[in-house]
Amino acid sequence: MGFYKKVPEFDLGELSIENIFITDFMPSASGTYVKVYLLALLFSKDENTKYRYDNRTLASMLSLPVQDVHEAWSYWEKLGLVNKHQHEESTDYDVEFLSLRALYIENNYVHKNSNSAIIKTKSKDPTNSFKSENALFQKLTKDIETIIGHPLTYKDYREIGDYYEHYTHNTEIICKAFSHCYKDRGIRSLKLVKSTLLQWLDQGLDSVERIETWLTADEERQLLYKDILKMLGIGFRQPNQAEKDFIDKWLDQYGFEKDQLMQIVLDLSKKTLNINFNFIDKVLTTQFQSGNLTFDAYNTNKATTEKYETKSNKRKNYAIEKENTYSEEELEQILLGRKK
Repeated sequence: MGFYKKVPEFDLGELSIENIFITDFMPSASGTYVKVYLLALLFSKDENTKYRYDNRTLASMLSLPVQDVHEAWSYWEKLGLVNKHQHEESTDYDVEFLSLRALYIENNYVHKNSNSAIIKTKSKDPTNSFKSENALFQKLTKDIETIIGHPLTYKDYREIGDYYEHYTHNTEIICKAFSHCYKDRGIRSLKLVKSTLLQWLDQGLDSVERIETWLTADEERQLLYKDILKMLGIGFRQPNQAEKDFIDKWLDQYGFEKDQLMQIVLDLSKKTLNINFNFIDKVLTTQFQSGNLTFDAYNTNKATTEKYETKSNKRKNYAIEKENTYSEEELEQILLGRKK
């Protein structure tokens, strides 16, 4: 296998691109950023200087939002490939393309004596920095391919590049998100990987160790959700968000211990077939306000309440019987009186 170039019959023009851009900068850049760079580089050629091109023109020709074009220039400027020259009293700016070869030589070599002896320096170099970042990203993609069991597509590369560029440079966390979704949960979806990664970052989980601890606690909480639903006779489905919020409140806000809560819910579930979370929440709120969060305290309160309700019902039933008991003569007189 080889690569060669056929001599064209017609010369329609060429764009000169430095090899350093292709080998060191392009592989890990977003496809959008590369398109913006190349098209603008074409516009920067001498034969195009008589035309007025700007970021809106780029966005229109590439079918991109203008904001994506601005983000591309910020990206390339950060790597040292371009300079942005701001217009006075305006938000517009011109873009100056820098020579990558000159940039590389300038940052890696200095003249140390009159004989122009050239030595390498240890100065900070955006090119070398990018090489390091590129190697890290390449290792990340290889690790992800090992996790998911197949080569990544171009779309996958762009998606993972977005995670790496905009969310976190911690490759271990990104790999953990793929492993958790693809292996632990058995759901092969980049959307789930993204939402999982964002959830961890929102929780402030900045290491694999902290993620493992959080996952263990979350798994225990998920099992508790299912156990409580089974007690209530609805274990055939997953808990909805409102039900999770109730249980979280009882555990985190009220401070009920897991075992004590389970005993109380089990006892309440025996009282009626149509028990619901609002009823349980009312009982537990009363329990919380009394300052007693144990099952024994719940039993004591329940016994007192039932005793009071029993006495109240007896008095009520007696009054009803007394008011509604009539003899045959009294009933006859009542009926005759109504006829009159």
